[in-house]
Amino acid sequence: EGEEGQVLWDYLCYEWDSEHGVLDGTAEEKKLLKFNFFMLQADVLPEMWFSPTRKRLIHSHVCPGVDIGMESDIVDNTAGGNYSFLTEEL
Repeated sequence: EGEEGQVLWDYLCYEWDSEHGVLDGTAEEKKLLKFNFFMLQADVLPEMWFSPTRKRLIHSHVCPGVDIGMESDIVDNTAGGNYSFLTEEL
């Protein structure tokens, strides 16, 4: 974690926005607000069998410039292309 971790998580926000037209102003409604980063984990059992896979939350991140107080103002309209990561999991 620390400052280096913060740079990584912020970069993922930037990369999403860059790839989805947010930074050039063509699709500001697709701005990434928050995301959860998960790891899938399974234990190795005897004879190379695996336990059931579990999903572990590694990190929950709010992107730079997002005011958590605006959560109530965000509309979750997945059919229209808007998606609130403040209220939904990935």
